[in-house]
Amino acid sequence: MTFKSWAKLWADGGVSLARALLLAVVVMMLMATTWAGLIEGAAYLFCISVPAVRRRWLGVVFRHPVVIASVPFAIVILVATFYGPASWHESLAALVGWRRLLMLSLAIAVFTDAPSKRLALNVIVATCVFGALVSFVTFAGSISLTARLDPGIAFHNYATQGITLSVGAIICMAALLRPADFAGDRILGNRWVMAVILAILVVDIVFVLWGRTGYLALIVMAVALALLLAPGTWRTRLLTASGIAVCCAALLSASPHVRTRTAQAWSEIVTVDQAPEGTPIGTRVVMWRNTLRLIADHPIFGVGNGGFQPAYRTYVQGVSGWRGNETGDPHNQYLKILGEFGVVGLAAFLLFLYAAFRYPAPTPYRELATAALVGWCVTSLANSDFSTHVEGRLIFFWLGAMLGDGAAIRRSDERPTSQKTAAGG
Repeated sequence: MTFKSWAKLWADGGVSLARALLLAVVVMMLMATTWAGLIEGAAYLFCISVPAVRRRWLGVVFRHPVVIASVPFAIVILVATFYGPASWHESLAALVGWRRLLMLSLAIAVFTDAPSKRLALNVIVATCVFGALVSFVTFAGSISLTARLDPGIAFHNYATQGITLSVGAIICMAALLRPADFAGDRILGNRWVMAVILAILVVDIVFVLWGRTGYLALIVMAVALALLLAPGTWRTRLLTASGIAVCCAALLSASPHVRTRTAQAWSEIVTVDQAPEGTPIGTRVVMWRNTLRLIADHPIFGVGNGGFQPAYRTYVQGVSGWRGNETGDPHNQYLKILGEFGVVGLAAFLLFLYAAFRYPAPTPYRELATAALVGWCVTSLANSDFSTHVEGRLIFFWLGAMLGDGAAIRRSDERPTSQKTAAGG
């Protein structure tokens, strides 16, 4: 970078560089989680060290209603670290894992205006296009990027790729539904480009990926966005959303992958008690049954942060075969929270979700935040998306970037005249 480029990044006290670091975390966590962790640590150190960013993050951002609503849940997580069957190492590791909550407050602090939000949207769309193109090439050539990735998978795994491409798809939809809100943006403001990118992302989700998570996320997010953002009356929006749902259903039914995976899921559910070996859905059903027993025994405060696996172990001891396998994650976010933090923790978590749904951010960013959050809440019925390493960081970054605004920043800079005079001598 040239001296002028660095000077431009520092012109706002380092806020632009903080945005760049957070966006680098989002991109890298999809492809290289180790590097993402290092960049994430550097981002936190930078934001604490630089006065302008620190003032926004540690001072102003706690006036934001969504961050305030996340505090009770953070307190529950912290308190739950001190009880339960988990060892100190397990409890502290689980506590550190919840650092993803910091992404929410930091993104709210630095993504405060329309240009910064459009920057985030452009980066996510570009990342999705890159991932989809790599996915097409590796799928066609039966190429695996690493030993653990199947052909067609460019991101962390098929679920992560499906959810991320679904977010990219609703960004394109928003640009097509509300072009005036993106006028002047070279990429988001070009309807032809958005239409082509939308088609690329949908084709990859429907015809390349094997993950049911991606199918579900796409249809739920798309329908939710149409209901919230389509122009016209609520009746018109309902018709638009219905049309999108029909189109999604038609596309999904045309995919051999989708038909096979849907039939397989149903078969795994109805044969769970007779299956000689564990299956993805059958294993989940068994875990949910055992988790409900665990919750019934620890309903109020749960078994503590990081205590799920040692507590779950007691419910499968002596059980032979795959049904006796241990797990630290029941693959249901709500059951996991109930298991570790009890009804107190679930109430705090739902309070946070309510605040995120209700916050009146500007259009179309509020609608984008809400549509994606609806999708994540639905997919979390069969996954622990909010506490999963990759998806969790993406969720909290997305909510922060879309729901941040400059009102609290301006209020913090407005000191009484007497204070300004005293500060100036």
